[in-house]
Amino acid sequence: MIMNFKAAVVQVTSTARVSNNLTKCRQLVEGAAKAGAKVVGLPENFSFMGSESEKQNLLGQIEEETFSFLKETAMDLGIYLLGGGFPTKAPTGKVFNTAVIVNPKGEEVFRYHKAHLFDAVVGDGFPYKESNHTEAGEKVPEVIHTEYGNISSAICYDLRFPELFRALSKQGVDLCFLPAAFTVPTGEAHWHVLLRARAIENLMYVLAPGQTGTHDPHGKRKTFGHSLIISPWGEILAELDFEEGFAIAEIEMDRLSEIRSTLPSLHHRRFGI
Repeated sequence: MIMNFKAAVVQVTSTARVSNNLTKCRQLVEGAAKAGAKVVGLPENFSFMGSESEKQNLLGQIEEETFSFLKETAMDLGIYLLGGGFPTKAPTGKVFNTAVIVNPKGEEVFRYHKAHLFDAVVGDGFPYKESNHTEAGEKVPEVIHTEYGNISSAICYDLRFPELFRALSKQGVDLCFLPAAFTVPTGEAHWHVLLRARAIENLMYVLAPGQTGTHDPHGKRKTFGHSLIISPWGEILAELDFEEGFAIAEIEMDRLSEIRSTLPSLHHRRFGI
């Protein structure tokens, strides 16, 4: 296993224009790779963020172009690349909110369907009823074993369910992505504290690429930004504000081992949770 390497999270303001979104993502992923990142994450809805009617009309295009983008970009740059959430067809006629990781050979090595769907009223004037059009995934994310440690990913609202991350911890996760399109009210209240808590509770690195800014021409859909990389000690290693770009940090697997050795709380569980 490679003990020290750089990882990055990309922050964008995606819209309903798939090709424009992917062009921007490619530029930022290339910038992160040029800065030395070997593991890079893109946020939820990175390739498309528009209305449900637009999503249904463009679903085939979104799937096809997103998969091609992820595989080509990962292979061209020699990185592990997370596509942190995009719509794929579900057998029910709805869509899955799907995260995929592609390895440096351009091979898909991870796929997860978002389990917890965001049905909430948060006071920002935008209705959230993800379950109307999205099918919930039924499985805990897998943990993939790579030369850069054991990697997994949840998606956005999953952050509020610590049992999911405890399940990943039991599988030996070292780096966990949390791609998101967090709302502004919930982001201001809970984004930093929940991400730091998940990192500390499970003694893992958390890489949280987020959407930022205003996503529709009417100014109704806004996201919080503040993409983060957090150490297993809960330290914020890198953070963006509201701008598009990428944040990059050194991942130190020897430091992770040291923390787990000196504070072996993962071995002190008593209730099987």
